[in-house]
Amino acid sequence: MAKKGTAESNSPKVLNLFDAYSSDQLPKDQGYIISSFINGNTGYSIYEIISYSGVKAIYPEGGGLTFQSQGKKLHALIEPASYPNKSIEPYLREKSEQIPLRFKELNKATTKNQSSIYYAKKPVESLSSFTVMRPQGYNVSFVFYNRPDIYETLAKFFEQSFANDAGLPMSDARKCAGEITVIVKKTMNFTGEYD
Repeated sequence: MAKKGTAESNSPKVLNLFDAYSSDQLPKDQGYIISSFINGNTGYSIYEIISYSGVKAIYPEGGGLTFQSQGKKLHALIEPASYPNKSIEPYLREKSEQIPLRFKELNKATTKNQSSIYYAKKPVESLSSFTVMRPQGYNVSFVFYNRPDIYETLAKFFEQSFANDAGLPMSDARKCAGEITVIVKKTMNFTGEYD
């Protein structure tokens, strides 16, 4: 049997979630899934970060993949300066612009170009199963493997996506990516209840 460290260092860093599933390369014990939902016309962007462990089953269901596993979800939201519904609580917005949180449950940063980025102060728990929908258009879903450099990889992904996909200035993208990655590392790692 291979040592744990050896298996980790030989695994890929990141793969498209649905490609990983179809080629039987999804990590079953521990992984992170990041899905982004980006409006190509406005730049309004939603990110869903899921950490999971101890998968009992993974199967296609209703246009997505269902994981029978405990998991934790963290949401982030980027509003362009021109977004007209800034005062509406995120959980009350139209379905395509919604995250299941109130303003008081979110940290907020305003960027140099007057975009706003909101991100959850802590993740919500998913105790038995969760489903990741197949992305369409500009949307993506990636699985990140639990390797020694996982948090550097996550931070780089957020930084690049916030700047290139959501249009944030690079310095703001880097700062917010770092802050979100710290929350992920502290509250969504694979210690404690995942052991």
